[in-house]
Amino acid sequence: MFTHKKALAAVFLIAIFYIGSATAPSALARIGELAAGGPPGIPQARKQIASDYQGMLDFEHPDFRGKGLYINLNGLMARAMGQRYMNEQVKLDNGHLTALYYKRDPARSAEQMAKLRDRQEERGKAFLFVATPCQIPKYDNVLPTGYYDYSNQNIDALLGALREKGVPAMDLREELRADGISNTDAFFVTDVHWKPETGFWAYAKIVSYLEQAGLIAPIDPMYTDIDEFNIEVLEGIFLGSSGNRTGKYYAGVDDLSLIAPGFKTDISVEIPSMSMEKQGEFADVAINRNLLGRDYFTANPYRAYGHGNRDFISYRNAGAPIGMKAMAIGDSFSNVPFAFLSLAFAECDQLDMRYYEGDFEEYYDEYGPDIVIVMVYPDEIDHPSLTFDFFGDLEG
Repeated sequence: MFTHKKALAAVFLIAIFYIGSATAPSALARIGELAAGGPPGIPQARKQIASDYQGMLDFEHPDFRGKGLYINLNGLMARAMGQRYMNEQVKLDNGHLTALYYKRDPARSAEQMAKLRDRQEERGKAFLFVATPCQIPKYDNVLPTGYYDYSNQNIDALLGALREKGVPAMDLREELRADGISNTDAFFVTDVHWKPETGFWAYAKIVSYLEQAGLIAPIDPMYTDIDEFNIEVLEGIFLGSSGNRTGKYYAGVDDLSLIAPGFKTDISVEIPSMSMEKQGEFADVAINRNLLGRDYFTANPYRAYGHGNRDFISYRNAGAPIGMKAMAIGDSFSNVPFAFLSLAFAECDQLDMRYYEGDFEEYYDEYGPDIVIVMVYPDEIDHPSLTFDFFGDLEG
């Protein structure tokens, strides 16, 4: 009787013959021996095959011919066998992919955030640290048995250290929970980042926090109401950083939304690293459609927000409801919410300290921000954007 298990084994043999006949004949022979054991040996064969073919492809050298095809085939087989770990990515119980993170020390990050806060308070200005969520929820266990991750413990440790120093901090994990938004809905399936809709939600939460804290006057709700915005959904356009390591068949591909105001805007943007100066509608100056390629393994459409992780972006919006200067320090995770800050603030400068090479203190003194907002994906709480020596006095 030709069972589904035999059919599955046959598919494996055919696929592995296709990719392995030229690259791994020894692995092919071994798999053939295992499969010859018949149905009683299939469970062991599946386990051994998973181990064998995982090492057949060279993921670390992007130049080898047909890499995308190889990764896609590898991911297809991993999915067929129910494999939960592939190429340093774990498939969670909700079907999303993530890397796993080790425990980190928050001390230096908390120290640097406190220094930024102190400098702002010395001038009678405001500071806010925003802790983002991550793929793994704080309150729900979605990890497969036997896997461990310290992402949420790292975020908790950093927030605890900040609060001990009296640094104002906002925990968006708690805000997601309060609003009944699951991580499954909030995040891409194949990428570390949250969806643009979630990034917009985070922007609205930041504005709300500033309003409630009395740091800004309440603004017209249309600036933070998603129903006042147009959403263009690009279906199946995005294979994220995790998906790039597992292929489009392992967990699928993601849609990407382009969100732009349904009302008139007039914003200017300057990006020195691109020799770019531009003025016009938000959709034209804050979203770079040139980055919306559809090649899964070379394009990264998410980077359309933030113009591809720039060291410095300066927005000016004379018609903004908040006539203040904002400085927003972040990384790729903050690209979406920070782009929308350009709608709210008359001046908004954005910095990614991973790439910024200027004299921060000189710039800070000249710009004189009314509000400094720091938002960095804190899975890596010793990230350069958090440990950067902002004022040249870092010890150790």
